[in-house]
Amino acid sequence: MDFEPYVHHVVAFVREHAAWAPPIIFALAFGESLAFVSLLFPAWTALIAMGALVRSGGLDFWPVWVAGGPRAPPGGRGWYWGGRKRPPDG
Repeated sequence: MDFEPYVHHVVAFVREHAAWAPPIIFALAFGESLAFVSLLFPAWTALIAMGALVRSGGLDFWPVWVAGGPRAPPGGRGWYWGGRKRPPDG
């Protein structure tokens, strides 16, 4: 399945509406840290493209970092917690 058109739409939306960048980046970073979700929608390409927008001056660094940087680990912790709380086999 080709996600390139979706990535272009998301990045174009963020380019036009920079105020929506932090919540979108939060959702993408959180979703990318979830094992099954990241297989269905590989968000890393959109995140890299938004990083390029930061580099070019299209987005401010700190809101993007606050939204995406420390937000991915909660998804990983959620999967870890779910595996630890799984009922025993048998």
